[in-house]
Amino acid sequence: MNSGINLFTSNFRISGISSGLDTEKIISDLMKVERSPLDRLERKKQLAEWKRDEYRNAANLIRGLKDEYFNITKSSTYLLSQSSYKKYSAVSSDDSAVTASAGANAMAGTYEITIHNLATADEAISNGTVSAPLQSSLNLSGDDISKANGKNVIVVIDGMAKKITMGSSTQNISINDLVKDIQEQINISFGIIGQDDDGKNIGKVRVGSTEDGRITFETTEEGGANRITILSDSSNDGLSYLKISSGSSNRLNVNETLESLASKFAGSEEQALTFNDDGALKFSINSKEFTFSKTTSLSSMLNTINSDNDAKVTMIYDEITDKFRLTSKELGAGNNLVIAQTGGNFFGNVSRIDIGSIATGEIYGTKGVDATVKLGGTDGATIKRGSNSFNVNGITYNLKKADVGKTHTIKVDNDIDGVFNNIKGFVDKYNELIDTINGKLSEKYDREYQPLTDEEKNTLSEKEVEKWEQRAKTGLLRNDALLGDMVLDMRKALFDGIKDVNINITSIGITTGRYEEKGKLKIDEQKLKEALKDNPDSIANLFGKKSDKYPSYKRTMTPEERTIRYNESGLAQRLFDIVENNITTMRDEDGKKGFLLEKAGIEGDASEFSNSIYNEIIGYDKSIDSLYNKLIQKENSYFMKFAAMEKILGQMNAQSNWLTAQLGNN
Repeated sequence: MNSGINLFTSNFRISGISSGLDTEKIISDLMKVERSPLDRLERKKQLAEWKRDEYRNAANLIRGLKDEYFNITKSSTYLLSQSSYKKYSAVSSDDSAVTASAGANAMAGTYEITIHNLATADEAISNGTVSAPLQSSLNLSGDDISKANGKNVIVVIDGMAKKITMGSSTQNISINDLVKDIQEQINISFGIIGQDDDGKNIGKVRVGSTEDGRITFETTEEGGANRITILSDSSNDGLSYLKISSGSSNRLNVNETLESLASKFAGSEEQALTFNDDGALKFSINSKEFTFSKTTSLSSMLNTINSDNDAKVTMIYDEITDKFRLTSKELGAGNNLVIAQTGGNFFGNVSRIDIGSIATGEIYGTKGVDATVKLGGTDGATIKRGSNSFNVNGITYNLKKADVGKTHTIKVDNDIDGVFNNIKGFVDKYNELIDTINGKLSEKYDREYQPLTDEEKNTLSEKEVEKWEQRAKTGLLRNDALLGDMVLDMRKALFDGIKDVNINITSIGITTGRYEEKGKLKIDEQKLKEALKDNPDSIANLFGKKSDKYPSYKRTMTPEERTIRYNESGLAQRLFDIVENNITTMRDEDGKKGFLLEKAGIEGDASEFSNSIYNEIIGYDKSIDSLYNKLIQKENSYFMKFAAMEKILGQMNAQSNWLTAQLGNN
């Protein structure tokens, strides 16, 4: 389909040589008259598209009201629950010890709480360090010591790397001399922390030797260092003479695979990490089975355990203490941490976390306990809970710290301002919706401003086109029955009586304004706040009451069922039904969606290409294509006729010239 003004292309392009006529200009003028029906169709199509967009704008406004006040995930503004109209504030005398929140079932008052202890989790801890010591793999010979003299190694302490030159100018040195010199070089490079009781300097690392002639590296408690790593130097390297592999450390590297870490755990060779016959580790935590291959990194293994919803634990490797820590995610007393090894030997001597249960004392660690609090004064009740957050009589307590002997207070008051602001916010949003739609319904339509054709647009500036179309789009929804009925339904729903509810919206200070404001609501702040204070239950019923017989909105309800639900429902429930009737994507028994979606559709839904206006536009497209093809034929016929005329005139001119020539000769 093509809808431009100069679209007709003919093979019969002629110039009026014989006739002297501007035939192309004549045909162009004729086609302007011929194409006027096409222009009318294209204008109708454009108006339909603009009207569709206006309906969709209205649908989006209604959706905004629904998303803000009828969305159950937004508990602070949700109006369909009666609890939204009975809010309480809860203020603690000491937020560092306990905070609280009050639900709809709470009662205003001051509540006392004494926290004896918090709920804690079962926690298993390695009963010793788990990394193998950083030392020579074999004893050093005199030749090794001699060759190491004057060579370099790289020492990395907690990420800081320094080059260390071993030995001295003396050619013949002992292992003790080598150890002493390495210690001095490290102390110089990394700094002296202080002196011990014997007056010896304390560095971050203590270098020593074993009885069988191995050099050892370990952190000092006073120095505050954790991880030591020894690396080869790129030149003049002497690490191989110390019988230490480059990259060796006194801590596990969680990024290495389980297989590469197998010999790097503390203990004898018999206590190295082993796998089952399939080359895997298998164990269960709280009855959840885990299987890890040799190629799994320690980090990946820990992440898998920690993200499992059934195991309900957190496991970490703490390089500061060089221990594993396994903590239950469930607080309180009970058997919340149970470990069984079914393949390999990770649990036991390797991780130094035993197999069994914390609750039975089989595992080294700390047993979880329940939170113990006293609610009330001298005559209050002492209760235990397996969590630091629990609800009693509509008040949720969140314990932060124990403070035995100190009593804290929670003051619960009616949150009148919170409920008022929520209702006011809804009224403002409702008024915005009503005002916008009423404006469209009363907007005048100016017939002098029709959609522009492409030819007309070419004669105007971009700004002039924009201003023209702004005027042309006005009044498209004037007196629209669909939107008019929806607004009328909303206004009626707010003022019709509700079965078994003895108040109405006017009696609590919400009224309509002047007639010309067409249903916009006004709030008497003082009157509404007094009603919220004196009669919160009635207001909760007025807005949030559900129908006893039909408590939920359903598209398949009969007219009779809808009437019963309407009469028994609160104001918010009624408005929700009206909103759903217009914009729901659910289908009724006839397969129809909401009224506005059936009319104009909405982007992102199947109705975008399945609605009455879409079908109307498709009809215009078909008519435009058909008429366009006819106009091409019409234009070609004009060119053929003028071409025939020019041919005849040319022949006549030729005969005339011949006769003139003959007469001249005679």
